[in-house]
Amino acid sequence: MENKIKRKINTCGRVAKILTMIVIVCLLVAEGFLLAGGVIAAVVPKDSVTVETDSRTEILVDTKFFGVEEEKLYINVGGGKLYIADFDNDGFAIGNEKNGAQRSVNMQVRQYDMNTALWWIICEAAALAAVIVALYFFRALMKQFMVCDTPFSDSVVKKMRAFAIALIPCMVAYHAASAAKNYVLGNDGSPGLILSVVFVLAIFVLTMIFKYGAELQKEHDDTV
Repeated sequence: MENKIKRKINTCGRVAKILTMIVIVCLLVAEGFLLAGGVIAAVVPKDSVTVETDSRTEILVDTKFFGVEEEKLYINVGGGKLYIADFDNDGFAIGNEKNGAQRSVNMQVRQYDMNTALWWIICEAAALAAVIVALYFFRALMKQFMVCDTPFSDSVVKKMRAFAIALIPCMVAYHAASAAKNYVLGNDGSPGLILSVVFVLAIFVLTMIFKYGAELQKEHDDTV
């Protein structure tokens, strides 16, 4: 029974190691394309390519349930109003519709050139590099699972701890690069920092569990 479980752990480690290496190779190829694109964007004149974006959004709300007052959307709750959104864009216009109140919003015009593309490539390459580094540490952990006699060993715990510690600067670099990219492009997207923090904390907790298991394994071996 023990040998069967050991073989399953080794097999899972081997498969995960191979899959991780495939992902790393794909990301390295993507990194190469990004770097090549960065060189092109740096050499080509700034105004050789320009992009201008503009959009218009039509919002129709049913006045039986919702209302708009001073560029704020609210919902009717009993005899009061619960404000749930702000329309703070330029070009806010008011129109009348049969079934409700209509709001037309002209979104901000944005212009992009080769300098924007260059900064986007730099941020994207930095974020991708952080992911690749984290995957190398994960590959080392899977390699240890591939050859270990038991997952509750000092060698596995060391690799897991190294992976957990490496995740901290890697995730910081990734989210910093993602935030910089959103700033360059004028986006408001969130890189999901909270989820990453939870993931890193979960890895540290698993490391502590495996360390405790390794200590119990040592006590058992000494007793035997």
